[in-house]
Amino acid sequence: MTNIDISGILVITDSCPDLEEIVHQYGQEFSERGFTYEIVLVLDGLSPDLTEQIRERVPRDGIQKLVQLNQSFGVEKALATGLMESEGRFLVSLPSYMQLDPGDVHLVLDALVTDFDLVVGWRVPRVDPLVNRIQSWIFNRLMSTLTGVRLHDMNSGLLAMQREVVREVMVEGNVSRFLPVLAHRRGYRVGEVHVRHLRERGRTGFFGVGVYVRRVLDVVGLVFITRFTRKPLRFFGAMGGVCALCGLLVLGYLGLDYLYKWSVEGDLANRASLVIGAMLFMLGVMIFSLGLVAEIIIFTNARQVQEYTIDEELGGEGPVISTAIGDGTRPDEAGDNDSAERSPET
Repeated sequence: MTNIDISGILVITDSCPDLEEIVHQYGQEFSERGFTYEIVLVLDGLSPDLTEQIRERVPRDGIQKLVQLNQSFGVEKALATGLMESEGRFLVSLPSYMQLDPGDVHLVLDALVTDFDLVVGWRVPRVDPLVNRIQSWIFNRLMSTLTGVRLHDMNSGLLAMQREVVREVMVEGNVSRFLPVLAHRRGYRVGEVHVRHLRERGRTGFFGVGVYVRRVLDVVGLVFITRFTRKPLRFFGAMGGVCALCGLLVLGYLGLDYLYKWSVEGDLANRASLVIGAMLFMLGVMIFSLGLVAEIIIFTNARQVQEYTIDEELGGEGPVISTAIGDGTRPDEAGDNDSAERSPET
């Protein structure tokens, strides 16, 4: 059993000019609250020279681990690695520069100890450019609509959670960006608190097309994971049904056209619409069959998949006090979905 209370994970992708200040400020906040802590530095494929510079600059107080990746895997993968390598009971992802007020981390920790299993920092007020704020607002609103997890700032850079969340929730690749959604789906209590936004560094304005394409693909994959993992036939059946229906409509029209001579083209073999209709129908059948096979696989392995988390249970013959079920709600919170979205007053 570890005796470390808090693990602060800091992902380093460049020279990190604020390294000493970040380690000192957050470490001081942890110490003042009486927590034992470690700072886990994850070097995401830095060059040998830069790696050596980081090693020389690392303060020795409170530092327990330095994880060096042999190549750049991206911030999300590096964060996932840091979470898995940490040992604290509470895990806190730290911003890569002095973006937020370190003094507000105690608000996040208070909420984590008393109310939630995972807490996200909500930057209020935002100081970054208007274009960035608009893009962030659109992304967070879209995620809230698609997943039902109503968070205002999922990409703030400050995220704290109980260790059980990392143990139970898949943390891999870009999925770590959506940890609040996955934790909520598993039945953990997810919330947010206000933190002061000090400065913003990095690119402003619009990003490249590839960034938006990757983000859309990540969101589509997340929605599929959260909604159709246990019922893939609902997704593939709907998609296959639409394709097959469109194909049947095209073929039906061509059949009626051939019988009643609606058009001057009497030979169906020379009409491209016949090929399109047949391909749509066959594609629909194939997609539906894929969903059916996936449904059978899920059904045969359903007993090995647990999509809920037990919060508290009495021993012996006593009843279960509070059980978190798959959709993130609890029996005593049925009909009050806003309870998983509370934000402590700051």
